[in-house]
Amino acid sequence: MTQPERRESSATRAFAAAAVALTGLALTLTTPAERLDNHLLDLHWAALARFDRVPAPADIVIVGIDERTSGAIAAPPGLWHESIGMALVRIASAKPRAIGIDLPLPERSYDGMRPGLDRALLVGLAAARDNGPLVASLSVDTRTRGVRPINPPFLALLGEERLGISLLARDIDGVTRRFSLVVPTEDGAFPTLAGRLCRMLSRGCSEGLVNYALGPHFGYVPLQRVLATQDAAILQGLFKNRVVLLGEIQRFANRIPVPVNLAGWEEGGRESPAVVVHAQSLRTALLGAAPREASRPMSVLLVALAALLVLMRDWRHALATGILAGVAICILAAIALRAGIFVPIGGALATLVFAWIARALVSASRAFEFRRRT
Repeated sequence: MTQPERRESSATRAFAAAAVALTGLALTLTTPAERLDNHLLDLHWAALARFDRVPAPADIVIVGIDERTSGAIAAPPGLWHESIGMALVRIASAKPRAIGIDLPLPERSYDGMRPGLDRALLVGLAAARDNGPLVASLSVDTRTRGVRPINPPFLALLGEERLGISLLARDIDGVTRRFSLVVPTEDGAFPTLAGRLCRMLSRGCSEGLVNYALGPHFGYVPLQRVLATQDAAILQGLFKNRVVLLGEIQRFANRIPVPVNLAGWEEGGRESPAVVVHAQSLRTALLGAAPREASRPMSVLLVALAALLVLMRDWRHALATGILAGVAICILAAIALRAGIFVPIGGALATLVFAWIARALVSASRAFEFRRRT
């Protein structure tokens, strides 16, 4: 090859590397790249949750409304004032650290159907309020996107400072991977359920990615058991100095798509009871364990390095190198996530593929040209 040909070849390869890098960078701004990054993040969470969980205290307990509880209470769910009120009284008597209610409070009075229902729930809410930090959920109507109203006596007892929006953030594919301490509203912002509880318990709350590899899986105490237990020592053993979240855990009610299902009573799956996601969000916020996303230059650097694969002369060597580089990037991304940094790597992996395809096409073109000349 003559000197001009060598210079032309070097210029061509440099141009190809730049073109591949620009293609990879452009891809990182697209919806498919976002979906790929989310999928890879899910795989990393699943691997970390299985093989390298981060220790955390088991100080959040869920009081769950399961199928047996629903069958044991004669009234329909909208009229469970007495059961919920009694459960709150018994939980509060055990002196928990805080109480969160992930159940919609009644929108109106039901005393006309059965006198005393409102009072039964008010007594429970008052006991929970007097115990210490208490947050009840504000439900959002999916049709109007407005907050559902709460019966005025309950609202007056709680006050705005004990309410938190129960809405969970969802990514483009509907999966909950992130949480917020506050939700933007027309008047500014309003705390979420986990955000309000965290701010009541700690000054060092953080928001961001839900850490699905933090702490053990959750168990739960059936609401039915709380209603049947009058022994103060047993109740204290269950709830004292712990954060108690009350919510539904049934198989077909209030479920949320997640990367990892942390409901310890279920056999995995990609859906979780919403109260479990609230609990893990709160755990992440309290411990300041939400991974932060790497800065944009990190993604640019990974894409640029991946594009250099096109400079290799032999497509077979490029293939082997690309596979090894892809595996290394995935492992390093998992290590970074474990250390608290989320590095989106979808663009870099896609760039490796583009670079190898470009390298293979150039090799095929040269082989064809050589055969044509001979």
